[in-house]
Amino acid sequence: MTFPVAYTPFWNPLPVWDYWYTLLIPLSLGISIVYKSVKCHHMRQVPREAAVIFLTILIGMTAAAAALMGITRLLEWR
Repeated sequence: MTFPVAYTPFWNPLPVWDYWYTLLIPLSLGISIVYKSVKCHHMRQVPREAAVIFLTILIGMTAAAAALMGITRLLEWR
């Protein structure tokens, strides 16, 4: 039996189950910057446009989470 000397990503995942929802912030920020970098004609537009789409993603995901939580609570109540 061999023991791993260093961190192995798929065999020993990082313990992020307590704060997994905070990973949405860097993920949506990266997606919005890359998407707008490809779509905008001038790089001067990218920060403003990326901020708008970043906030849209966060608000949309928060609304979806609230709706699913409401549906879950409604179904549990019955």
